Amino acid sequence: MTAPTLSIDDFKGALGSWASGVTVVTTELDGLVYGITVSSFSSLSVDPVLVLVSLADTNHLPRMIRQSGRFAISILAEGQEDVSKYFATSGRDPAPAFDPAIPTEQWVTGCPLIPGAIAQLDCELHEALPGGDHTIIVGRVVGARFDPDRAPLIYFRRAYRSLAER
Repeated sequence: MTAPTLSIDDFKGALGSWASGVTVVTTELDGLVYGITVSSFSSLSVDPVLVLVSLADTNHLPRMIRQSGRFAISILAEGQEDVSKYFATSGRDPAPAFDPAIPTEQWVTGCPLIPGAIAQLDCELHEALPGGDHTIIVGRVVGARFDPDRAPLIYFRRAYRSLAER
């Protein structure tokens, strides 16, 4: 049996078939805040408590996290598509604040968190590892909270979805 050839479109289509939650990863450095929408997020360890996110090297966020040593993750809830789309917009630069239409709050590390998210994690940088054209950011979780009554925002095959059953 001959193996199929690999095309970037097939690769992206295959990975788009993995339904995932939607997160916004943020940090603060020298009075400037920045965040992006990230679907490449996972728990890593419970002892110590670690999570990981994969961030494109072309983005401001990996450098800012390495320099600040901290970041936050907001796992978005159903109905927060506009928040996801805002942070997915390319070409934004770090600024003293996000768009005023996107409210934020701070918690343990001082990094911005998205109110109304289904869950929030505050992290200190544990390790930054090279991963092709991305940086794998491993964070030690120093604070976590969640809302058991909210449903997650799901992304599947380039569209936002909701859970059919709860």
